Amino acid sequence: MKLSSAVCALAALQTAVAVPAAERVSSPQKRGYVGLDFTKSYGSSFSDASENNRPQGQLYKRSDGYESIEITNQITFYSVSLNIGTPSQNITVLVDTGSSDLWVSNSNNPYCRSNYVAGSSASSGITSDDTINCQQYGTFDPTASNTWSSNNTAFKISYGDSTFASGVWGQDQLHLEDVNVTGLSFAVANRSNSTVGVLGIGMPGLEVTYGGSRTTKPYQYDNFPMVLKRNGAIEANAYSLYLSDIDDTHGTVLFGAVDHSKYVAPLYTIPLVNTLKANGFSSAVQFDVTLQGVGITTDGGETGTTLTTTNIPALLDSGTTLTYLPEKIVSMIAKQVGATYSNAAGYYTMSCSSSLFNSTEIVFDFGGFHINATLENFIVQASARTCLLGIVPQSANSALLGDSFLSNAYVVYDLENKEVALAQARYDVDDEDIEVITSGASSIPGATNAPGYSNTWSTSVTSIGTTGNIFTVYQASVGASSTSGSAASTSTGSSRSSTKRSSASTTSKSSSSSKSNNKKNDAVRPDALGPVGVVSAVAFFMAMLL
Repeated sequence: MKLSSAVCALAALQTAVAVPAAERVSSPQKRGYVGLDFTKSYGSSFSDASENNRPQGQLYKRSDGYESIEITNQITFYSVSLNIGTPSQNITVLVDTGSSDLWVSNSNNPYCRSNYVAGSSASSGITSDDTINCQQYGTFDPTASNTWSSNNTAFKISYGDSTFASGVWGQDQLHLEDVNVTGLSFAVANRSNSTVGVLGIGMPGLEVTYGGSRTTKPYQYDNFPMVLKRNGAIEANAYSLYLSDIDDTHGTVLFGAVDHSKYVAPLYTIPLVNTLKANGFSSAVQFDVTLQGVGITTDGGETGTTLTTTNIPALLDSGTTLTYLPEKIVSMIAKQVGATYSNAAGYYTMSCSSSLFNSTEIVFDFGGFHINATLENFIVQASARTCLLGIVPQSANSALLGDSFLSNAYVVYDLENKEVALAQARYDVDDEDIEVITSGASSIPGATNAPGYSNTWSTSVTSIGTTGNIFTVYQASVGASSTSGSAASTSTGSSRSSTKRSSASTTSKSSSSSKSNNKKNDAVRPDALGPVGVVSAVAFFMAMLL
């Protein structure tokens, strides 16, 4: 979701109160980390999400001689199965790095189609069109659990797409594949028009008790990853995210550990930046980092052109499928690849027969190191001949790096030190090489501070510069361990042979991604592994373009 969305959330949230109890985690095998495998699916809404529904553009004829292209299946979902209660009840929830609370829907939710009775008091204010399929993801019946304990405090959360959840906080047993958690505070929504609950694993500053309560003094509590640490299942409040190949339907969140087999070294650490200071947050509460430059390579990586070395804040948002960059940067990318802008569409378009898809890479510089993504990752096919460039221009001088970018990266989120570590992802191995993350400063194993670690964004960007050379800086940092994160003042077009990845790390498939901004809690859910919004991007342009 866009950075400005986070500002609106403070007003959007309603009452949210929780009184955490003592937590305890038991694990059959003491190993220091917890793995959650998730399933990746796409859809226009939660109800039609499928692993095979890749985002795409669909053509519609109009009477005025124009063609309409609507991007469908825009929302990216990362779902995981939980077992809650005694006896356990299976519920699928969305894993979300952009929120910090767990909530599930009550089985007696009047918005459930199976519970709807027209004219009844329970269904008052609800029409048949408002009902949802609750059976698809499952619900929780607290009366059927012997271990459920309500603390009778209110929970309510609302989202930018007009969905909401309201109910009560309480505690019960949570069962994962190899970990049992008891006493974890979570909410049961007695009323919700959302078909799926959320497992938020973000920072405490995003908890609704801290940012959303209007009746109680804001406070923070131990959420899921914090409970794992507090009770010894993991050593540090940190986790690594592996989205796998853009076309893969599965990925992994590894709490408390790094899997060295999933990336191409080096693994570099960069600090989070606080983009919400003006909103009263004293430190970073979402995963914004500094993007220190953008470039492009052609000819299979032999020739590199720097587009900018201006520092801009970039939100790492795996729940968003497209990537958003400032207008000036996108226009330079489009010029390099021969894409033309359609005012009616709001996108750049190009021929689907372009030979550049696999030979061209967009290069993202984070301060002396690069994450590369083939152009093919950012292409959405609209017809047999016309494709959309899925790097969307925005007026703000900031970036939102969605699934189409993050599928190329291995990301470690260090919530204790407010840092992330990034490396180029690899997809050609099945073996694991897992190492536990220890608590304390510089605790991510195998990671070192990026050469440009201290060269961070701090103030609003008024313009995007076009000088400097990210490829020279990168070569210097690799060859001479440079500690400078500033851009070199050389011309563009230098060779980048030192950035060329091995064949093991270049397995990028075609991406038909799209920005989705649906299920985010406007201010409290600025980054997500899970629900993000339904943005019906409808592109109009002349039929002759096709």
